[in-house]
Amino acid sequence: MYYLGFDIGASAVKAALVENKKIIKSLIENSADNFEDWFGLLIKIFGELSADLEPSQIGGVGFGIAGTLDAKREKMLNSPNIKYLNEQPLKKLLAQKFAPHKILIEHDVHCFLLAEKEVGLAKEMQNVFYLTLGSGIGGAYMVNGKIAYGAHGSAGEAGHMIIKMNEEMGLEELAANKFIIKLFGFGSRDAIEKARLGEKKAKDIFAELGQNLGVGIANIVNIFDPEAVILSGGISEAKDLIMPGVKEAIEKFVISPSAKKTEILFSKLGRFGGALGAALLAEKNE
Repeated sequence: MYYLGFDIGASAVKAALVENKKIIKSLIENSADNFEDWFGLLIKIFGELSADLEPSQIGGVGFGIAGTLDAKREKMLNSPNIKYLNEQPLKKLLAQKFAPHKILIEHDVHCFLLAEKEVGLAKEMQNVFYLTLGSGIGGAYMVNGKIAYGAHGSAGEAGHMIIKMNEEMGLEELAANKFIIKLFGFGSRDAIEKARLGEKKAKDIFAELGQNLGVGIANIVNIFDPEAVILSGGISEAKDLIMPGVKEAIEKFVISPSAKKTEILFSKLGRFGGALGAALLAEKNE
């Protein structure tokens, strides 16, 4: 049996065809600018990935979507970086478009964490906090081996943790791609390249981003006391540039001497980790 997973972010849609918990085919496309084109893009990708399969061979389709979903995982309440999805009854609409296949929707970072728990770094762990560092910052966490959803289904939104209260700036404004674009005028990929070439401004921006991210992680460690914080996403490719600031903030702000040693890990699942997790979500709920 095959499963399809979609990782839907602000800048790109990544999708994977999965068999036996392994990606056998994948695609990435730029995100759409409006709701109608977004649906067309999903259908196009689905058609390309499933072209050689009979409908009966597809066990389900999972969608990991950036934004806050309702507790029943039927409706998008607030997607800060994909605003045209707001208030849309996504599960109902997707079920209509992708009939007769079973459809599941989930917060995108919960899908990343599920993949990490099933086949990645968290496989032997029980208490983990997961952060994706991209256009914004998404979060999810696992307690005693189970992913937490919270009373309203929105647990883990660490990107909206307020770091600078007077300026109403959250972690997402201070440690995601939007921070780099604001200060540098380029996205993370170009900024990383310039920093690697020794450009001082680029290196300074990543140093500051690392300190900001470290403050956010220190707060997470103080509140959740995880075994590890796992990072993924485009900015995590700048590991060597951001980790000095992260370590400095953890040492300064984490209250427990033991928790100062919390592992900060970088996912090895690659850019399709979220799509893999969405497919595994479909498999687990078949």
